[in-house]
Amino acid sequence: MSLADFMHAIRITHRVMWGAIAKWTAGRSGGHDVAPAAAGLVLEFVNRASTMAAQVYLDTEQVLALEGDRARRDLLEDLLAGHEPGPGPRLAAAREAGLAPDAQRQVLVAVPVTAMADQYALRSAVSALARALGDPVRSLAVVRQDEIVIVRSLPTAGGDPPSGPVRAAWRTLAEQGIRLAIGISTTHDTTAGTPKAYREATAALGTLPKPGGVAALAELTAFEYLTLHADDTVARLIPTRVRTFVTEDLHAGATLTETVLCYVRTDLNVKAAAQALGIHVNTAHHRLARVEERTGYDLRRLAQVQELLIAISLLGGFSAGL
Repeated sequence: MSLADFMHAIRITHRVMWGAIAKWTAGRSGGHDVAPAAAGLVLEFVNRASTMAAQVYLDTEQVLALEGDRARRDLLEDLLAGHEPGPGPRLAAAREAGLAPDAQRQVLVAVPVTAMADQYALRSAVSALARALGDPVRSLAVVRQDEIVIVRSLPTAGGDPPSGPVRAAWRTLAEQGIRLAIGISTTHDTTAGTPKAYREATAALGTLPKPGGVAALAELTAFEYLTLHADDTVARLIPTRVRTFVTEDLHAGATLTETVLCYVRTDLNVKAAAQALGIHVNTAHHRLARVEERTGYDLRRLAQVQELLIAISLLGGFSAGL
């Protein structure tokens, strides 16, 4: 029974008792003199009964909530291990969330980037993020130690949903002092893909700056994802003069680096890059010539442009835009 139904039942009881008093006093001599005393007894009874019933209701709700939380946590651990839930509360929780074995799903992982004001802050964030993902009922949302994990059921063949609502929720939470880093996986087709989806969402967190934000893997290019997972060996393969150029330019304001990235985003068109940057085309040519001089790369050769983009992505954390 919902709280609204519970309170409605209390009001019905109150109304029935008032009606009985009115009917009893109407046909009796001196009934009007007795009515105030009877009304006082009814009010006292209703107050006591409401207080006792409310306490029982809250106690029962708390027990059910704890049992539900335990079932959802256990279900999440099953899914993150790639296991189907067995019969019982876990299976019921999976069905409630729409997580059938062949249901498409997406995983969101959120972690705080600053200390939480209180123990309920993460729970508040869970509700906000679940609503941002769409129908909160069609998702499994759990606070798992110091992280939020949401496994969201998706419509068949719906593709990767936009991250805009999640970004809006992130801004709202940040305004409330709850600053999070949020990673969102790509879409996976079955329960067996849930562990991979969780790893994707966790990896997406690594692309975010210290203040947090939202990173959705579906919005990254294949190039960006590959550089995201590059190891130390890749960094050592970057020529020293290229590494020096990128790090020094970043410290100097990244003017040349930004010019290279804009040049790439405009399909190696210097004139279009100049327009996008709001500079004269001769200035763009001059900047690119300085890049070639300092790196030894020919920016008209795709392979060397790619090498430079890898260096910029690894050392500067920029989106290359490919």
